[in-house]
Amino acid sequence: MLDPAERSGPDPFRGVRRLATATVVATLVLIAMGGAVRATDSGLACPDWPACYGQWIPPADLNMWLEHSHRLWAGVVGLLILWLTALTLVRHRAQPTLWRLSAVALGLVLIQAGLGAAVVLLHLRAGLVTSHLVMSWVIVACLVGIAALSRRPRVRSGDVEVERHVGRWSAVVAVAVLVQGGLGSQATGRGAAYVFNALPIWLAEQPWTGHVREVLHVTHRFAGYLVAGLVAWLALAARRRWRTGSPRWVVVVPSLALVLVVVQVGLGISNVLTRAAVWSAIGHLTVASWLWTAVVVAAALGLTRPLADSPRATDDAVSRPERIEIEEGAR
Repeated sequence: MLDPAERSGPDPFRGVRRLATATVVATLVLIAMGGAVRATDSGLACPDWPACYGQWIPPADLNMWLEHSHRLWAGVVGLLILWLTALTLVRHRAQPTLWRLSAVALGLVLIQAGLGAAVVLLHLRAGLVTSHLVMSWVIVACLVGIAALSRRPRVRSGDVEVERHVGRWSAVVAVAVLVQGGLGSQATGRGAAYVFNALPIWLAEQPWTGHVREVLHVTHRFAGYLVAGLVAWLALAARRRWRTGSPRWVVVVPSLALVLVVVQVGLGISNVLTRAAVWSAIGHLTVASWLWTAVVVAAALGLTRPLADSPRATDDAVSRPERIEIEEGAR
């Protein structure tokens, strides 16, 4: 994501960046696992929480293990975020933005655990399921922000204004993607995922009755067309804005988002035609989370500056013994 010319010099936040990136990947895997639980109707395979029928090792049943594995992996993600918070507090206390954002992610993951319990104990209420999904995406955004702040220091000055423009546009698109994800979750939770099974909207012989499920279904479809158009506009605008000396992510990340939204539209069509087949439903949610991550990455890279660029970070990169040697040499 970074140019070779930006990969030199001190890197005081390498450990934080690597851990944050690994936690983003782990969280995206968790979201995909949640999609598998939902697509296979395994959400109540374990009706209690946090164990499964009072056991930490449930019987050899596919649905039970899909649900239970999702919970266990959520625990792994929670431990990774706890580790990240401790790491930023211990090693980078002088950077309040970094450890506070880590603490926010930790607080959100605790709330997310409570939402997960409520989803099961209150029998998959659509509002709770949607909140659970949106919260997971917000956690991903926090982790991406940490990784962006801890990226390598700059060694050359590019066109910062171009980066800021792309960052602002990406933030707008990210809001649209988040709303669309919530709409999709509501449509699925209320049984509106395939109310109309024709393209681009519905068949003439399927009369409009104004039921809330029909409204959700059609709104989700039109919002999908809007999001696809916004992502295409972002990719085109970023390419037009890019200049020699600008970092490659200005073009690469929005272009990746465009590829993902094309795949996502295809999976949405597949959901309609196959009445949300398991493979299609899982893919639809998974690629949606990837698309969200891509636009958030572009927004974070454009709207933040590496903490390693600050003089304080450079001072923190010098260990205490090295400082003593420098002081003695100066004397």
